[in-house]
Amino acid sequence: MQFSLIIPGVGLGEAKEECGIAAVHLRRELKHYPSGGAAYYLCKMLLQQQNRGQLSAGITTYNAQRQQIIDTYADLGTVYEAFRISHPAKHKSIMERYSGTKGIGHVRYATSGCNDRSYAQPFERHHGRKWKWFAFAFNGNLANYSELKQKLIADDYHLVRDTDTEVMMHFMSKALVGDKRPDIANVFSSLSGQFDGAYNVAFIDAEGNLIIARDPIGFKPLCYGNDENVMLAASESAALTNLDVNKIEFPEPGEMLIAGNGDIEKKRFAQCKRKAHCMFEWVYFANVSSIIDSRSVYEVRWNLGKELAKIETEKPGAEHVIVPVPDTSKPVADALSYELGIPAKEGLIRNRYVGRTFIESSDRLEKVKDKFTLNRPVISGKKVILVEDSIVRGTTIKTLVQYIKKSGNAKEVHVRVACPPIKYPCFYGIDMSTLSELIAPRHMKASITEQYSGVSEKISEGIAKEIGADSLIYQTYGGLARAIGFENGAKSLCTACLNADYPTEWGHKLLEKAQQNFEKRKEKRTYEC
Repeated sequence: MQFSLIIPGVGLGEAKEECGIAAVHLRRELKHYPSGGAAYYLCKMLLQQQNRGQLSAGITTYNAQRQQIIDTYADLGTVYEAFRISHPAKHKSIMERYSGTKGIGHVRYATSGCNDRSYAQPFERHHGRKWKWFAFAFNGNLANYSELKQKLIADDYHLVRDTDTEVMMHFMSKALVGDKRPDIANVFSSLSGQFDGAYNVAFIDAEGNLIIARDPIGFKPLCYGNDENVMLAASESAALTNLDVNKIEFPEPGEMLIAGNGDIEKKRFAQCKRKAHCMFEWVYFANVSSIIDSRSVYEVRWNLGKELAKIETEKPGAEHVIVPVPDTSKPVADALSYELGIPAKEGLIRNRYVGRTFIESSDRLEKVKDKFTLNRPVISGKKVILVEDSIVRGTTIKTLVQYIKKSGNAKEVHVRVACPPIKYPCFYGIDMSTLSELIAPRHMKASITEQYSGVSEKISEGIAKEIGADSLIYQTYGGLARAIGFENGAKSLCTACLNADYPTEWGHKLLEKAQQNFEKRKEKRTYEC
């Protein structure tokens, strides 16, 4: 039997989010706050966004009384591991060393680069002039990364990492060149004309200017909250409500918040020609207790279950039981249960005590067993309606169906998916940038580059057969839009992975490249080629 060191979820066929960001601005002296000041708040907010990345965590804080006016701490692992929370003395030491009145934070999952400490964000760029000495972190992915990288190389830059974060750092540095301090809004405006993709940014410099910026299309979620003592900002509202900030606002795409030495100022740095909020945030990525652009993630997932109930083909009977794949599918399954009158039970129990890395068999079934335990009394002899949030690569759901049938002795397994088929790559921060890794394109009759948002029976039947399910029903495209609930439906959403409607120029360019790579059997991430 072969064994290897792995990160849970990697290799199980799950889609991964790029990262989460956080920022804090304290309005009073440090003595009025818990030990660490900004570091304390950042650590708390990153803990509440651990779902967005587990490879590394880091913070940069500002303290005018330190010789290192801004200073960065980052390490591999979860927030709990990186900040040594299980070792009180070590954790206290980190909090004291990085105590500050302002700061930014980051949790990372890699869609580019590697699992190395040097890739952990925030990235800090030292300089003798305080307004050129900065640190930043971002959530997203630059679709035109390869083009920007080549421009830097042509200008005789040497890049030491294979990541768009380093490219962004150099372009920020170039925007700050000269002897005259530029207006920070103009800096970000200039950058927005060069960057194509998703990039929510948390930025801080050695003059104490704290910037939170949302990209001009609004791919990724961003929110902030104010009270008399503190301003907090984060990728998800759960990070703020956990710190008792309940009045939460959402910057518009192309807007930035500036926290200098005075009040918080909101400025527009780029025009929003089209909104394209990532639909996967509501379906899968975000914390279920978060609110994104005034829409509850929990309520959206409940609505997705109601929409699935409208197209259910099974006739409810005593043998049926609804089983969610933990944890994101539970609200969907609960709503489906409520609408159909079929009990929803925990037939799969997720192991919540597996650390960031552990030794496990290279066999896929063994990986699934490490992650999920069967609750046999719930599923034995039953017609199981297995509810999953999405199917990307198909490897996990195929193994789960096999597991439930053979080890759980289920009579039948009918798979229901809260999201329409994922047919096209994502180039904006989800780790699925190639066609070869997706299960749906193998079952599509039309050209891979043809925009198509429907859910054909051929696709469902083909995938059902491949994963061993007795039946498979996907969410409809209209059902997804209604569940999320924007007034103009899917027009405010990025649904490129469903219908190839990429909201930026480089999205379309990379789809063509992905098709070429697919035909040539190239496996490298598309935006890195």
